[in-house]
Amino acid sequence: MKKRFPYYPIYIDIEDHAVLIVGGGVVCARKAETMMRYGGRVTIVSPEITDEIAAWERDGALVVHRKRYEEADLDGASIVIASTDDPCVNARVARDCRRRKVPVNVVDVTHLCEFIVPAIIEKGSIQIAISTGGKSPALGRTLKEDLQRTIGPEYAEVNDLLGTLRKEAKRILPTDTDRKRFFDGIITAGVLEMLREGRKREAYQAIVSACDAEGVPVSQELQERLASAM
Repeated sequence: MKKRFPYYPIYIDIEDHAVLIVGGGVVCARKAETMMRYGGRVTIVSPEITDEIAAWERDGALVVHRKRYEEADLDGASIVIASTDDPCVNARVARDCRRRKVPVNVVDVTHLCEFIVPAIIEKGSIQIAISTGGKSPALGRTLKEDLQRTIGPEYAEVNDLLGTLRKEAKRILPTDTDRKRFFDGIITAGVLEMLREGRKREAYQAIVSACDAEGVPVSQELQERLASAM
């Protein structure tokens, strides 16, 4: 059935959640590595696996069941990825997951997916997910490369610093409008440009001045960074 609406973008917590991957090839290894990086408890079901997956199994990083897929393998799974080279097996995994209401991704078969995996850019605490809705992975990769050249480390630094102010800002500033004005004012003061140009002390002082103006306590991390920049 043709989709009438685009996929809804969402960030999901998979830390300590059971992730099942059906398939043991190179694509499976790539998916497993990503899921482990985000804290998923990965189990792989496949008669054969790559050397890389075997090494992870020996290290205890994931679990492997060397067997053919059967529906009982879905028991307890929070997320499922089908990455075999057999379209019939992939379709059966998708069908079984839908019946159990378990989110499933079938690699490179968009119409069988309940979720799709975006291209991801990580710059420190900043994450950017890019999707073309499954229509053009090549364009998605190009967008990723373009954005990687644009998004510098200053974005993560500002994000981390503003994060240290958030709790006290919520306590001091009573409404969403007040907090929005406070944080937007810091950004529009040009702190990203200052950091990009190496003017760290000026950037930190601009954030401190914004805090003083609104009565928001300056975080210890911000104080330390300002002191080290002097």
